[in-house]
Amino acid sequence: MLRSRLLLLLTLIALPSAAAAQRARVRLEVTPSQPIDGTGIRKPTIRTPNILRDPRWREAIQSSFPLRMRFRIEIWRVRTDWFDALERSFEWEVVIQYEPLTDEYSKTLIFGGSPRGINRFLSIQELERNLESPNEVNIVPGGVGEYYFAGTLQIRTLTDEEMEELERFLQGEPTSARRDPSGPSLGRSARRLLLRFGGLPFQELEARSARFVVTLP
Repeated sequence: MLRSRLLLLLTLIALPSAAAAQRARVRLEVTPSQPIDGTGIRKPTIRTPNILRDPRWREAIQSSFPLRMRFRIEIWRVRTDWFDALERSFEWEVVIQYEPLTDEYSKTLIFGGSPRGINRFLSIQELERNLESPNEVNIVPGGVGEYYFAGTLQIRTLTDEEMEELERFLQGEPTSARRDPSGPSLGRSARRLLLRFGGLPFQELEARSARFVVTLP
């Protein structure tokens, strides 16, 4: 099992240029929601189409290598006489992985560095539909004027320590539990070495919404 997974990692590193072209299809979309009230205030809505259509991400997931998706959404106020002003931002993470023992896929939400909830899916297609569905973020501008939303998304594989934290959470154990003093196993050490130096998938996406105006009530 270890040998096959290491061979997969080396294969992912060396994917040909055709796969690189397919990776360009992965997108982050940020759009304003419909107005919440008469002032025109809106919330950001995000979508992440085609993440699991990328062969590297899909093969990594199906081979039990969890992926971490780190989101950041920013609210910007337009200023005509100076640089636009960052008003506020919000960050969260999503970890997706395949669980061979149950033949299920999971999606774990992480806020402030701690897991907060988990959803399970019976197929990768079901997980893919969930990841591609619109997600409205509960933040809004705090004033009046012209605004837009900006977002970034980082996608990467988990580190060895992060995988241990996630495994403890999935097993119902405190994520702050003491690690095994004997250190990581040989398999984990080899995996961590490849993850760190092998050039495995990492992608950063950016998107900006259309502008909208918030007025006084």
